[in-house]
Parts: sequence; C-alpha cells; structure tokens
Amino acid sequence: MNQRILVSVSILTVLISGVLLATILVAAQAPSGTPAAAAAKAATTWTLSRTPDGQPDLQGYWTNLSFTPLERPAKYAGKEFFTDEELAEEFKRGVQHSYDFTFQNSAETPVYDGTVYALDAWQNGIKPNRRTSLIKDPADGKIPPRTPETQKRATERAAARRGRGPADRPEDLGLGVRCFSFQNAGPPMLPGNYNSNYLIVQAPGYVMITYEWNSEVRIIPLDGRPPLSQNIRRWHGDSRGRWEGNTLVVETTNFRPEGTYQDANPETLRMVERFTRVDADSINYEFTVNDPTTWTRPWTVEVPLNKIEGPMFEYACSEGNNSLINILQGARAAEKAAAKEAR
Repeated sequence: MNQRILVSVSILTVLISGVLLATILVAAQAPSGTPAAAAAKAATTWTLSRTPDGQPDLQGYWTNLSFTPLERPAKYAGKEFFTDEELAEEFKRGVQHSYDFTFQNSAETPVYDGTVYALDAWQNGIKPNRRTSLIKDPADGKIPPRTPETQKRATERAAARRGRGPADRPEDLGLGVRCFSFQNAGPPMLPGNYNSNYLIVQAPGYVMITYEWNSEVRIIPLDGRPPLSQNIRRWHGDSRGRWEGNTLVVETTNFRPEGTYQDANPETLRMVERFTRVDADSINYEFTVNDPTTWTRPWTVEVPLNKIEGPMFEYACSEGNNSLINILQGARAAEKAAAKEAR
C-alpha cells in the first residue's frame, strides 16, 4: 500500500513539474491578451530599482538550486544550450531523481529524508536552466586540466596522511562535520543539495550575503579599502567589491588552506564574482576561477539566482559537532578490535 502511494505521489510530482515547465516555455509565444503574454510583457518593461544611495538593488531572498551539472555531460558535447524538448525532459528527470534519490541516496536507503521537511529541490522553487553545464568558459563546459604543480601538492598531502586513519584527530573529519564552514557560502556560490538559499542586504558602502547553511555571512566592503595582509586568511577569503555599471564585481583572495575551492592553491587563488540583476525575479551570477598554479587557464561558471520568499530559518549545525567524540571513540574502538584480530 505504501509503495503504491509513493509511486502515485512521485508521478503526480513529475506531472506538476511538466505543467509548470510548459508554462515557462510557452510564455514568450503566448497570444497577446493571455496571462502568460502579460507576464512576458511585464518582464520586458521591468525597470531596475536602486537603493537610497544609488546602488542597483540586489536585495532579497534568492536560491541557486539547479539540476544543471557543473561540467557538461558527454551526451551534450558541443552543445551549450538545451532545445525546448530537451529542457523539458531534463527538468522532469531532475524532479523525479530528486524525489526518488533523496540527497543522492535511493528512496529505500534509511537516510535523512528531505521530502518530509520540504527540503527537496522540487519543493523549493527550482527553475529550468537552459544551459547544459554551469561552466560557460571553456566552451566545452569542462574544468581545464590541472598543472603539474597541482599533482605535486596532491602527492605531498597523500604522503603526509599515509599510515593514518580516517578519524585519527578532529581535523580529519572536515569543516562541515565540525560545523566550522560550508564552502557553498562562497565564493563560489554553487548549488547545494538543499538549503541552497541566500539573503542579500545592501547598505551604503557594503553588501552582505547570508547563506542558509550554517547561517554564514559574507560582508563585502565597496569603499575601495586595500586588501588584507597576505598573512591574514579567512574561511571565505578577503573580498572587495565595486560597481561596474549595473554589475557588482567582487574580487576575493586570502583563502585559508583548509577552505580553498577544489583544493586550489590559497597563495595564488583569485576569485572574481559578478552579480547582475536582469529582471524582477532573477540575478545573473558568474564567477571566474583564476589560479595559474592549479589550472592551466582561468574558467568561468554561470549560475542563475532566482527569487524566493523568505525568511530563511536558522540553521543549527550540531549533529556532527555533538557526535564528534563518539566518532573518534568509535575509530579507536575499531582500531583496537583490528589489532586484537591481528594477534
């Protein structure tokens, strides 16, 4: 009985997503006088609002949830954008997958079920993305090759960890388990599995971005102050912003070694983000990764930010934090059992 209910709900979810997607796709082609045509006309007559001090207004609650992968799948090689039919199919498949495989686990796997708490993508305002990959440059939609220096660093790290277990000390468990930091807070701001929401607030001389995971906050000064000294490192780097026309440009350096994106070199990593409000309900967000000691060339990613209703709820990161002692004790118990077995 329960299985039949789950299947019925799953089918209903896909059907609803198909109807919503069809509405989005035909809006631009709807006859004049229809609600869809009125919505399309409203988008073309939209005027960029500004804050009291004249900044383009980026404020509000936004999500970057997306079914589009970072790198382009092989089946879409050489193709930057989906056709209408492909977009509809990919979005329907994404909705079905997010329902059946909660947080990358099958529905039968006894893990935290986000659908119960309305955390899945199809429950949180995800919209279709016509791009076949979030990477827009290089043109093949792939991360550029890594440099020989990167491989050398990886070899050195592997040698340093050789002979150690996965939980010899708290540092081995990573920043997320220890509730220190979550990289998707930015930069870069990439879609997560859930809670992939942001609040942007502006004040004279500053922009503040709060990420829902861990309630992490980035405060970006716009007053032209010099960057921090190279010996001062932050979890999310040291950011400085400026306006180029209606686009907010944010340059970030001074990352902590433990928190660099994709194990880049914290000494040479430079991240440039661009936020451009394109209509009432969306911001075009791009970031360029520039680290000549890690990748053979810079590369750029484009992620739409879509407007959602707030507020964002407080994120309490405590599960791994409180169970850290048990994780370490369990690892020691496993080591003793293995030693006893060996004897």
